[in-house]
Amino acid sequence: MSSTPRNIIYALSQEAPISGIVGSDFTHVILSFLLPNADGTVTPSGELESLLQSVDAIREGGKRKVMVSLGGGTATPEGWAGLAANVDQAAASIMAFVRQNKLDGVDIDYEITEAFYNPAGAGYDPVAFLSDLSTALKSSAGFDGTLVSHAPQPPYLYPNEYPQYPAGPYCGVLQKAGRHIDWLNIQYYNNPSFVGASADEQANLVVGSTASTAFASSILALSNAFPADQLVLGKISSPENGGSGYLCAQDVATYLVTPIVQQLGSKFGGVMAWQFALNNGTNQNACEWASIIQAALDS
Repeated sequence: MSSTPRNIIYALSQEAPISGIVGSDFTHVILSFLLPNADGTVTPSGELESLLQSVDAIREGGKRKVMVSLGGGTATPEGWAGLAANVDQAAASIMAFVRQNKLDGVDIDYEITEAFYNPAGAGYDPVAFLSDLSTALKSSAGFDGTLVSHAPQPPYLYPNEYPQYPAGPYCGVLQKAGRHIDWLNIQYYNNPSFVGASADEQANLVVGSTASTAFASSILALSNAFPADQLVLGKISSPENGGSGYLCAQDVATYLVTPIVQQLGSKFGGVMAWQFALNNGTNQNACEWASIIQAALDS
């Protein structure tokens, strides 16, 4: 696993040219999106193709890792079912893309919530699929240090939310394949019942620090069951980058990151932001976000 705590940023497009990541405090960049196809292969989105030309520059001589995100909100159920039908072929297709583009790994952003509610309707068991894909990717990668992360929403880590997975589907994934997963970029935004709105609400639901018994999908509750270095706190970097759950970088640092660091220290997996471009159509970027978060991670 890579050193912790991590300071991770997703990059979806070039509204804010990602060459601006050079010189920043980000330790990992995740380019978006590699899309699953119904035939079990993967194809880069147009946005991803435009980002690939900057990989060497933003790696900055080895200062940071550059990965690719598989899936996302526009990936289709049919595409995921195609990967699930032949996991070994899917892993080979993904790793061929990673190697061809000299990337450091893949982040699996699976958002087919209906499959967790109804695996029979999906035609496959998503927990088994995600576990097997993680294992196959690490096996395909060999011992070259290729990274595998996932980006679950917090309900996926909450018990009794999905009847077929009483422990929470992603808790099942970690139990089955945790040794093949470097970390989870947990999307602590949107999903207001699991995230909250105000800083105080998020300190309770995201950190778990203000409740006598930590909220089940909070970082501190999860750290009782899983290695802390596998748990990354994901936030949106601007109100435009999500539907709810936004806090400014300083509030994220003060109310969320600092209490976690006080509890978990350097074992904490780190922080992720969606995304580098703060506002669509402008060149504003999240480098200041990275600096504020890094100061809290170092405290």
